Amino acid sequence: MNINKNYNFRGIFGIPVTPFNTDDSLDKKSLEKIIHFTIENGCNGIVMPVMASEYQTLTDLERKTIIKKTVQITNTRIPVVAGVTGNSNFHSLELAKFSEDTGVDAIIAMAPFNSPTNFKEIFSFFELLSNNIKIPIFIQNHSIGTPLNAKELSMLCEKLDNVKYVKEETKFAGQVSSSLIKKSKRNDCLGIMSGFSGRFLINDYKRGICGCMPGSHYGDIHSKIWNLLEQKKEDEAREIYNRLLPLINLENLYGISIFKEVLVRRGVISGATVRSPGKILLDKYDYEELKTLLESISDLFTWKI
Repeated sequence: MNINKNYNFRGIFGIPVTPFNTDDSLDKKSLEKIIHFTIENGCNGIVMPVMASEYQTLTDLERKTIIKKTVQITNTRIPVVAGVTGNSNFHSLELAKFSEDTGVDAIIAMAPFNSPTNFKEIFSFFELLSNNIKIPIFIQNHSIGTPLNAKELSMLCEKLDNVKYVKEETKFAGQVSSSLIKKSKRNDCLGIMSGFSGRFLINDYKRGICGCMPGSHYGDIHSKIWNLLEQKKEDEAREIYNRLLPLINLENLYGISIFKEVLVRRGVISGATVRSPGKILLDKYDYEELKTLLESISDLFTWKI
């Protein structure tokens, strides 16, 4: 179990994919390798399993296996944030309790969204989590669920003791983040992290975010950008950012299929199998474009096979 609970939740918190064998079973060898990769490529934290990990296709046993393995391999080197979004409040609570008992440092969740909901139900969901665990809670504010505005996010952080962080990735996320920062006058919200594969990382940094949670396949490059921003070297950060942007645009189109193909080509996982629903097949033009773009940034990779 983790014993270091004094982490600074700041920087690039990488999200590993969940690797599968060709028969859709969990590839445990590649799982261990991608966890090591995420820790060793410069990420300041690790988040798993969430959307980029295909959490919605995993069994509860697989989710618990992934959380346990992540805590074991990380071994307090960087903070672990466990994804506990479930099909019901009780489902998420059970995953949250397991995660806390296993030794994670925080959890992240969306309120259940398989049926239409409202702010009252969302408040009750986060209140249930906050009252039953003692570690920090990230609200994942995503357009796929029930988007919350800055006032609602601020209220959750103010009223609930353990709800202290937000991952903001709704429409006009930057402006929502700025509004939330202004509303959190009493440090009720301790930090906001962005998403979107780091597509707006520099803009969001200027707004005052504490970090970003992108897929970890470019964790070394995202970390370079973040570290340069922290060192007040925006011009150098922007140069790297501009080189990475075409690849971020490509993955915005194809999602997890690209994440996994990049990781295969970087020698991290054995195969690019994506579970259904969500499987998108690349064609020869996509593969050619990906190869060209990866070659154009290969000098930026710090983690080598």
